[in-house]
Amino acid sequence: MLLPELNKARCGPNPTGGLILFIQNGLEGPYRDPADPSPGRLSIFVDTQMSASRTILFGLTLLAGAGATALGFWQLGRLADRKAQNTLAMADALASVTDLNREALGGRITYRRVTVTGEYDAKRDFLIRGRLLRGTPGVQIVTPLRVAGMDSAILVIRGFVPTPDAGAPLRRDGFAEPGPLRVDGIAIETPDGGDGQPLVTERGETWHRLDWSALRARLPYPIVRYYVLAGVDTTRTRDHTIRGRLLPIRIDPPPLDDGPHLSYAIQWFMIGGAALGFGLVFVRGRNRASDLVPAD
Repeated sequence: MLLPELNKARCGPNPTGGLILFIQNGLEGPYRDPADPSPGRLSIFVDTQMSASRTILFGLTLLAGAGATALGFWQLGRLADRKAQNTLAMADALASVTDLNREALGGRITYRRVTVTGEYDAKRDFLIRGRLLRGTPGVQIVTPLRVAGMDSAILVIRGFVPTPDAGAPLRRDGFAEPGPLRVDGIAIETPDGGDGQPLVTERGETWHRLDWSALRARLPYPIVRYYVLAGVDTTRTRDHTIRGRLLPIRIDPPPLDDGPHLSYAIQWFMIGGAALGFGLVFVRGRNRASDLVPAD
């Protein structure tokens, strides 16, 4: 409803802490002040203050919205980093297979196809706990591979062994792969974040993840800066596969995809938008007109 020019306006106090604005003359419409029977008068309650609890609640909604939005941008940053890493990994994957018995790897190693012949030091296995393979809990077995003519050993993730609690298995016999053998797989740079978190229990020691510096300190010989994820040619054998009987079960290399970062970012942006929207609706709802009564 469009109002013509208003001739008079005055304010009066309100016990609730706001002001009652009285507009008189020139008002056309079906509303009037219930305390004044004369036509053409409107009283509007304008809330000029907000209680401390409501102010705090509004501030929390703004803080939650800003935090969720920041997490959304953080996920977008992780997505960009992953795409950059995938670009390097794809370049490595398309390169020819490197024979580690003849050629050393240098530079940044992200997804290099390699082959190497050596012998496992089975007495110095490492167990990576808390792993899942198709919903089954277990551990990954990591074993140093000694290569003739090399001072440094190569850590090889030989595969997955199921255990009831994703901790150390009760027995380790039956997982050995003796004798000189050939390993075909993917070479990836070993993490060195200081978060290996070794844990010793009655059944032995397990690790949260690979940690190059910590693992190197546990071995009597040096290790190269990368590890090899052992693979298996399923067209030639079922050994060390989920269809075979030999453990450990070889695991697939990490996928070169964008991961869940984009969906996580969208979820955080939606949460932030909902929080900010709630705060705006909350404030606007406090400033609505009140005690307007239609005229008879």
